[in-house]
Amino acid sequence: MHLLSIAASILVLAALGFFGLVLLARYGSQLLRPLEVWAYGAPLGIVIGSLVILAAACVTGLHVWLTIVVAVAACAGGILLLRQPAETPPMVEGSKGKGARSRRPVDSEEGASKSLLHLRALRGSFGWIAILILGAFAIRWALFWAGGYSQDSSGLWASNIGFWADWALHMGDVSSFAFGENFPPKDPRYAGFSHSYHYLTSVTAAALVQFGVPVTTALTLQSFVLSLFLLLSIYAFAVRLTDDRAVASVTTALFLLGGTLGWVLTVAEMNGQHSVMSVLAGQSWDAARQEAANFRFQNVFFSLIQPQRSFLYGIPLGLLSLTFLLEGIESWRRNAFLAAGLVAGLLPLANLSILLSLALITPVLFLLFPARLWFVFFAVWAVIGLPQLLLQQGGSAGAASAFRIQIGWIASPDYWVWFWLKNLGLLIPLLLIAIWKGDLIAATRRRFLLAFMPLFIVANLFVFQPWDWDNTKILLLWFLASAIFVSSLLVDTWRKHPAFTVRFMITLVMLTMIASGVLANLNQLRGRERQLMLTSEELDFASQVKTSTAPGSLIAVGLQHNHPVPMLSGRPVLMSYPGWLWSHGRDYREREEDLRTIYRIGPEAMQKIEQYKVDYIVVGPNEQSQLGADRGMMASRFQSVVSTANYELFAVQ
Repeated sequence: MHLLSIAASILVLAALGFFGLVLLARYGSQLLRPLEVWAYGAPLGIVIGSLVILAAACVTGLHVWLTIVVAVAACAGGILLLRQPAETPPMVEGSKGKGARSRRPVDSEEGASKSLLHLRALRGSFGWIAILILGAFAIRWALFWAGGYSQDSSGLWASNIGFWADWALHMGDVSSFAFGENFPPKDPRYAGFSHSYHYLTSVTAAALVQFGVPVTTALTLQSFVLSLFLLLSIYAFAVRLTDDRAVASVTTALFLLGGTLGWVLTVAEMNGQHSVMSVLAGQSWDAARQEAANFRFQNVFFSLIQPQRSFLYGIPLGLLSLTFLLEGIESWRRNAFLAAGLVAGLLPLANLSILLSLALITPVLFLLFPARLWFVFFAVWAVIGLPQLLLQQGGSAGAASAFRIQIGWIASPDYWVWFWLKNLGLLIPLLLIAIWKGDLIAATRRRFLLAFMPLFIVANLFVFQPWDWDNTKILLLWFLASAIFVSSLLVDTWRKHPAFTVRFMITLVMLTMIASGVLANLNQLRGRERQLMLTSEELDFASQVKTSTAPGSLIAVGLQHNHPVPMLSGRPVLMSYPGWLWSHGRDYREREEDLRTIYRIGPEAMQKIEQYKVDYIVVGPNEQSQLGADRGMMASRFQSVVSTANYELFAVQ
């Protein structure tokens, strides 16, 4: 049954992705290349399908039949689009040699959509370097996502700190949609308020859970599939900007493996132990030690893409919108700006960080390439995106209310220049050289990439969320643009200077920029970050709570991030881990004091229970240690509903 459920989940993702592929091939044939259709089409279709599921679930609730209907409709819609004749012959890529490409009409009259969807249309999109690099990432991520969670007699284990820390939130979101009838979405960790987090990836996973797959499987399966298209998206965007497959390949590696100079700490450890292999076999990467040394701009995959998950939707959508804008700038076609606005309008529920990044980049693009057609883009984007944003934020500023000036960002106690040199190493001087050299990238595209550079300035002057480190999210697209510039410089130098010494130095330079990412991967691959997520007792308790309470029942629980009830029962809680609430812009202090009053069972406890309409109270280790709960006193006052060795659920209404 488990394998059938996984197969059904894959078919759903394939159906939604198929619609997006055909949609881009049908209506973007004159704007996109075949590689771009394949890279961006599936994520686009999955996002559109997930939005349809979300809207329908707000009316009917989330059911397996709803997911099936949307998937079948996506397939039918894709087939209908395929059957429509093309209005104009599509343009496909042809290879004329290393780093070159041409655009030519297809020979047949099958239609743009059919032609672009043929695998032969991708001929010339990949060189052997690209195949090696993309293939290596695909294999690595297959192992990574497949081993994300494991379960034994002791409980549920997470293989990575991101799975243990951030994914407790994502599991809670998925559970609230799959088991808690949380439509229209409310914050499951702060009852009574709008769900201001970008939760669309969790809606998709919850739809897969309806087929019977565990929450952890739905999350990792979805993430693996989307990570493959994210990989293609990064490569395709770099190809579009440079028309060079080798540059795009190096860009992909640099972006996904790049990191700080923190590898010097590992080298120092090797020197101290007088052994390379013992360090590599042990703790080759220590995140706490890295942060203590103020290495803060860590590898983007482990620090942002994997733990955040929403970037699996946000990056492909953002790059697709930017690709349409670049095509519009080069051809001044109205439909390119229209398409860019339509895609950007899908971002609010998918990824707020990429939305903010586009909001900072596109005004600069307008100044660099002024034209009236920009108003088409901004108008369409606003009409589609603003209502979603207002609905999502519940009319409040949310985390954006923490916006403030913070010159130097998080460089202290280091001097600002030294902070960035140690965090990005040679990328910074190489970026300056690449920008200074005007012949590495075509003039229009070079200017297009320069519009990303102000992101770095803004992020070092202002903070946009309560947690200042979160500025790394808006630096992500700057880092990608910088990787394109630097990769262009490295490849150009490699080609022009075939001497062994020069190429050896280029290899060393590249290694200094990706060594930290390689060590982080090695550390995770060897199981050095394995953490116990939930004990077997906690898994059983969450399951019993789910079956013993009605969806929507409000439960008071403790404040640890990996509490079993908000993670897996699907029931909303009065409040959860304060670190998340703070980072999402919640002022939770009064509610936390009320929660403590409830657990102390003082004179005002019943008043607070009535005020918030609390239905159940959980008493477990965290509630006893942090909130002063007395299990015996609770048992004397309220009826026990679920009881295990260390946990008990009491009905208070």
